[in-house]
Amino acid sequence: MHFQAHLVSGIISILLGVTSLFSGDIALYAVPNPPFSFRDKGAIKGLSIDLLEASLATIRPRFAQEEIELEALNKMYDEALRHPKAFLVTMVRLKEREQQFNWLGPIATVRLGLITKRTTDLPKGQSTLEILRPLRIATIKETSSEKLLFKEIGEKSGLNITRVSTPIQGYKMLEYGRIDALVYTDVPFVYHLITEGQDVSQYRMAYVILNTDYYICVGKDVPKEQFNIMQAQLNHLKEPDGKGSSMYDRMVANYLNGAVLKP
Repeated sequence: MHFQAHLVSGIISILLGVTSLFSGDIALYAVPNPPFSFRDKGAIKGLSIDLLEASLATIRPRFAQEEIELEALNKMYDEALRHPKAFLVTMVRLKEREQQFNWLGPIATVRLGLITKRTTDLPKGQSTLEILRPLRIATIKETSSEKLLFKEIGEKSGLNITRVSTPIQGYKMLEYGRIDALVYTDVPFVYHLITEGQDVSQYRMAYVILNTDYYICVGKDVPKEQFNIMQAQLNHLKEPDGKGSSMYDRMVANYLNGAVLKP
């Protein structure tokens, strides 16, 4: 009888926990960052959204399009901070962000650094500043890559840096030779090349500023029990199966086809 009482109490607690996730508005905020989140023919989709929905599979239905908002980084970050049950995809887990969310992941390992054409030789140097000084560089405003670069070299370094508003502007400047290097993240750049039908091998990650991971930010009011379920289900996706890979590997391959940006 004592065991049955505990069992019933546990089931009720789980049900109430699930209900608490549905109570009040649930919001999914996304930053334009293909292949992790982007708009395609009017629909918002991406690898991070796929992985978030998979981690929530036993807790709630898939997100309806009207539950997802896709806007610029600063706006989405501020909205997520104001919404205690929000999900925000996808972010680098920087120290200054650590206490603002719970962190689901990692979603992917990425390299932040200097992307160039393979024919571009980097100058010799002992520091990032020495290497970058002769180059024409572009950064994307307010991204983790830009923040880390400025943290390392200072915002008044005297370098020839053009700050652009969107990744596609940086991609095109590099493609057309208007800059020597783009400071950005490797995986989104590779996805751009694939979707444009370009040869990934013609570009390289010439200099790495940081090897890091992407995470999904989870609002502090999402119950810990539910967060733990989500993390466990995400971990399960990464476990190898009888096909010699994992569900996670196949989800990533759906967007990247195994292509990587080599040194």
